Amino acid sequence: MPTWETENIFAGTAAYYARYRPEYPEQVIRLLVDKYSLDKKSRVLDLGCGPGSVAVKIAPFVDDVVAIDPLDEMLKQGKTIAAANNVSNIKWLLGESGKLTSLAGDIGKIDLVVIAQAFHWMDEEQTLRDLYPMVKGGGGLALIAADGPKTDSPDTPWKVIIQDTTRCWLGEIRRAGTKGIYTHRAKRFEEVLEDSEFHGLETASITVERIWTFDNIIGYLYSTSSCSIPILGDKKEGFEKDLRERLAASEPSGLFKENAVTEVMMVWK
Repeated sequence: MPTWETENIFAGTAAYYARYRPEYPEQVIRLLVDKYSLDKKSRVLDLGCGPGSVAVKIAPFVDDVVAIDPLDEMLKQGKTIAAANNVSNIKWLLGESGKLTSLAGDIGKIDLVVIAQAFHWMDEEQTLRDLYPMVKGGGGLALIAADGPKTDSPDTPWKVIIQDTTRCWLGEIRRAGTKGIYTHRAKRFEEVLEDSEFHGLETASITVERIWTFDNIIGYLYSTSSCSIPILGDKKEGFEKDLRERLAASEPSGLFKENAVTEVMMVWK
């Protein structure tokens, strides 16, 4: 059972999430549009939408998008970003995966459900069961998982520094907001999808080169559930100073390169 509170996991992170989380590559959106034959008659659900990272990008290709998140601060960021991009066909709903059945009337029938970097926070099996009847025949569901500075990567020294520094200041146990502890699921996402009513699992990997700066890395960490400013509290200044010094000693240029991989797992109804 989860040991965290859904509304608390990303409390205090929305502004950093909107500014410092990398955008999903255009190839990811194009892949979804092509694979699910999305057009101006299609409807998409972005579940666990955050500040609309997928919703805003996919909205121009479809009739409308329903974007759901348990944090009002995330939805406010999403609305601001959508307005700045002249996107007006997104319906923003406060809610979470555990309340899908009660939200069904507001959601309606969907051609594609997208869950981007959020599935691990949900009751995965139950979420798929609840979503299945909401998806139109021939439609489907896509999970998106993406690399980031905190991704374990022994062959990337600067990522190891981030992991080591974070553990030094916050301990070995991964936090899930200020009130919870993250516990890994027993099954891989692919297994969960294959065991569901959905079928035809396909996977795709999209790699792009990304360059991070000190500020980008720090901002990204403050957007996470395990190293947010509310979690760091009065350790914030010391943590940031220590991390900057360690990273600078490793790479004086202050530019950190990675081949960032975005994984997309797709199933159909």
